[in-house]
Amino acid sequence: MRFKFAIGAQVTQIGVMAVSTVLSVFGWLTLLANVATLFAVGLVIRRNIVKSVSNKTHSIRAQQLAALITIAATLGSLYLSEIGDLTPCRWCWIQRIAMYPLALVLLISWITGDRFVRRYAVPIAALGLGASTWHYLLQQIPSLSDANSCSLSTPCSVTYIEKFGFISIPWMAGSVFAMTLVLLLGFRSAESPLDE
Repeated sequence: MRFKFAIGAQVTQIGVMAVSTVLSVFGWLTLLANVATLFAVGLVIRRNIVKSVSNKTHSIRAQQLAALITIAATLGSLYLSEIGDLTPCRWCWIQRIAMYPLALVLLISWITGDRFVRRYAVPIAALGLGASTWHYLLQQIPSLSDANSCSLSTPCSVTYIEKFGFISIPWMAGSVFAMTLVLLLGFRSAESPLDE
């Protein structure tokens, strides 16, 4: 798929290359996030088996990392729509509705030291993961898509971007939501309640 980047009345190839380069970087970052999430799940499982617990520093660092990845995902989605000129479909918007406040909530918790951010962030990330999963399924199995669920101009079942044969925009968003859930739930401190 080719992108056009307009500056005034001129269309420049630099914009085309920049968007395709950014999409490749997004693909690699998503692959890295998937590996990191699996590694983190392994750490959480191992920690639970040996009965050692994460300390408060790990919990704070996990929250900060979750804030950074959700902020990066928010900026990435804005880049794709505003500079890459990709119009988000309805399910993309639902994922954005989850991602944008999630990034803001995690950033505010980082700045203020809010100990109870999981109470707000985990449900948002879980809903976002559900929306991403459903959107990815719509892309993989277009017959699931109801004719009324998407518009003709931006159909939800069309895969506009695919890297490595499976990474699409919903996969990217789902990877961020999954990693956020693992960070927030898997690396909380032992003295913290679940909703901290």
